[in-house]
Amino acid sequence: MAAYLPYEPIDPREASTMSLVPGTVESESAAASQAALLLSARAGVLGTEDDHELRQEAEAAGFALPDLSRMQRTRRLRVEEATRPLGVSAKELAQETPPDLRDEMARATGEIYEHPSTETAAALFEAAMHSPHALVRVAAAAGARETTRLRRQIRQTLEEGCLSDDPLVAGVAQEAMSKIDPKHPYLKAALAERTPHVRRTGNSHTAVISHGTWASGSSWYQPGGDFYDGLAAERPDLNLHPRSFTWSGDYSTTAWREGAEDMRDWLSNEGLARPDLFAHSHGATVANRATKLGVTFKRLVLMGWPVRSDWFPDPARVDRIIDVRVRLDLVIMVDGGGQRLRTDQFNVKEHRHGWFNHAATHDPGYWTTHGLWDKV
Repeated sequence: MAAYLPYEPIDPREASTMSLVPGTVESESAAASQAALLLSARAGVLGTEDDHELRQEAEAAGFALPDLSRMQRTRRLRVEEATRPLGVSAKELAQETPPDLRDEMARATGEIYEHPSTETAAALFEAAMHSPHALVRVAAAAGARETTRLRRQIRQTLEEGCLSDDPLVAGVAQEAMSKIDPKHPYLKAALAERTPHVRRTGNSHTAVISHGTWASGSSWYQPGGDFYDGLAAERPDLNLHPRSFTWSGDYSTTAWREGAEDMRDWLSNEGLARPDLFAHSHGATVANRATKLGVTFKRLVLMGWPVRSDWFPDPARVDRIIDVRVRLDLVIMVDGGGQRLRTDQFNVKEHRHGWFNHAATHDPGYWTTHGLWDKV
């Protein structure tokens, strides 16, 4: 697998002026920084941008986001209205050279800081959908869907993103596509069938790993996968279970409910009583719901969990929660969940390192870089 890439925040006003050459740390950080602004603007358009603490934390790190909390749209714009602040038509925008496009991006970025509105956000989305970087394009498409009508350019941009080999690009695109077409073939192809579990003999108190949305077919959480093998090597005392838990990976309350039921049954059939569980993204939602069905965990390691109060675990059935996450997680920004688990009900230890990349929290390089193996 590729080495862990430590994204760094770059002020979006500066990032919008940079040439993006995919693969370099600086360019990837600039693209992720632009995407964070775009998704923050999307939240403003939807009327959900109200996490002042996240903005304050970002600003303290030199990454200033504008306050877009009062920018909620009143209607969808026509495409020609969306491009009007750029001074070009949609057709002309598609034909611009990279230097001219950077100029448009820089002007649109500056405008949303100075005069935040649905119109300035829409113009920024339209310009950014022509970025040379796929992450910027999919974040812009997610935003453009909320300011204009759904059209071929938006759908095609997200479809291309869903097929990306870059897990961050794919994650943002899949999350955005799920809001448009939750039954899209590209999403359905990533799901696992619900199958009966086989009862095995013996009992053990071991650690178990589970995946998140649209990731049931991924290798990282399974025996032989990079995170599974990294955890087994770094923490042999956890006696990692020889099998990992797979659920459908679908994005729906039905999938999470069924996943919780399956987790309860699977743990019982595997002879696992009060195990440690490492769960990524909505795999943690499944685990939290499983506690409401009587499942008990010693440690519950939430890796990039989209926080929602109605998805909290039963505090009586979890000894310790370890909350591992990045700052300004781009996939969670599209999901709409919270990015900080703060409650007096739980024994929670939070570890916040790095920026933007939802998949980083199950990357062994991330765990090594930030010294997390011994923190669980």
